[in-house]
Amino acid sequence: MLSLALLLAALPSPLPVSLGASPGSIAPSDLHNEIHVAAHVDEERLARRVREICAFGPRMGGTPAGNAITEWRAERFRAMQLDVQVIEGKEQWVHWEPSWRVVVHARPAAGGESEELPLTSAWPWGFSPAASGRVALASDPTGGAAWLTGRASRRHKDLALALVDGSATLDGRYAVVHHLAQGAENPFPVFGLSTPEGALLRERLEQGQTLEVEFELEAHIERARPRTVVASLAAREGAPPGALLFCAHGDSDSGGPGANDNGSGEAIVMEIADVWARCVRWGLVEAPAREVRFALWGTEIASTRHYLASLAPGELIGVVNYDQSGFGSGADQLSIEPDDLPANVAFIRTLLAVLEEHATTPAAQAFPQQWATNKSLGGTDSYVFSGSDGFKQGGLPALTLFASAWGQPDEQPRTAGMPGESWSERELVRVDHDVHYHSAGDTPENTTDLEPFNMAWSARVGLLAGMRWLAGLEAR
Repeated sequence: MLSLALLLAALPSPLPVSLGASPGSIAPSDLHNEIHVAAHVDEERLARRVREICAFGPRMGGTPAGNAITEWRAERFRAMQLDVQVIEGKEQWVHWEPSWRVVVHARPAAGGESEELPLTSAWPWGFSPAASGRVALASDPTGGAAWLTGRASRRHKDLALALVDGSATLDGRYAVVHHLAQGAENPFPVFGLSTPEGALLRERLEQGQTLEVEFELEAHIERARPRTVVASLAAREGAPPGALLFCAHGDSDSGGPGANDNGSGEAIVMEIADVWARCVRWGLVEAPAREVRFALWGTEIASTRHYLASLAPGELIGVVNYDQSGFGSGADQLSIEPDDLPANVAFIRTLLAVLEEHATTPAAQAFPQQWATNKSLGGTDSYVFSGSDGFKQGGLPALTLFASAWGQPDEQPRTAGMPGESWSERELVRVDHDVHYHSAGDTPENTTDLEPFNMAWSARVGLLAGMRWLAGLEAR
């Protein structure tokens, strides 16, 4: 923000942004107006919002934490002077775990005093039942014992608990958080472990030590309704119907801390709403050419489907989704998907025009230096819209901006006629990953606090492209 503030001081005072007829490029003389808009995106505020979001704990829709953060989101949007609607979704199975403790007591084979080994990496899998006790640890599924295993199995019903050390992040530091069967009578709790803690327990067992696991898990499983918050920025007077939607799933869908997935997406949607609304109030930009909505889904996919089903035909004209937009383990790049849907091409071209044109301005450092477009990967909320009959028949865009996908690096074939990587002419496109994906390590300290510029890049590019695209619709 400092460099942008200095830049602003040297720029002429902006006029309200009024973009030309093209949905992509704008005249060079208009770029300085966009720089003034982009300067109000604050990466420190974005990082702070993710910390505030994660302070609610795991945020599954319909849980106490999910309901509490719903009220927080609505209050924040109202403070931006936006119209706010809270939508209750369909009833679904939910779980939450307020507290847990797992300690191993190790006694040497030769006898002597036992040693306490707190398992600090232990994280409960979703829908684990509440339980407590002190039982022997074994490397095979012994009835009534704790089973140390690389992979949990539902075939064994008479265990006290399972400790799984075979599902960790690529670096082994954190347990990946999985779910047991929803709505089932899961017979015992399952805790994920880091690779080092699992190796330590296996080593002690091989040495002939007697290990006992003392555990306590407070867990709740019930049916509840997730709540989605939708805020609206009004269009200018006389604008046609139809809204452009910016959205992100507001739950930490794995049941972990969920900083990058998807506190980052939530913070970006709130930032775009905040900056756009303030710029309209201050006269820095005109009111949008169409209504603009900002949705934070109570539950990924399910809440999105529920909202889509409630809409009238033509109520939405496009969707920009954010998911895992705050951190990448392998690169600093902005990715856009899917570029293999014809309905998305015009909007993607607008996004690319923003990226390419701002790369040549004095504010270039406020935008990513590398970006890529990739084919459909699925697994996020934009596909709920792009797969619907209304979006298919209307040729409406629905895309996602992200910094990383999944928990390991990937490459996908480049889509014919699309740019792929901005930095190369390869026939493959690099898709960055987050080593903390769906794990206990997806905390602000490990992700968004380290690279808040990813969120600022995503917010600036999406905000400016949304303004350009709507202006292009108006001109046509």
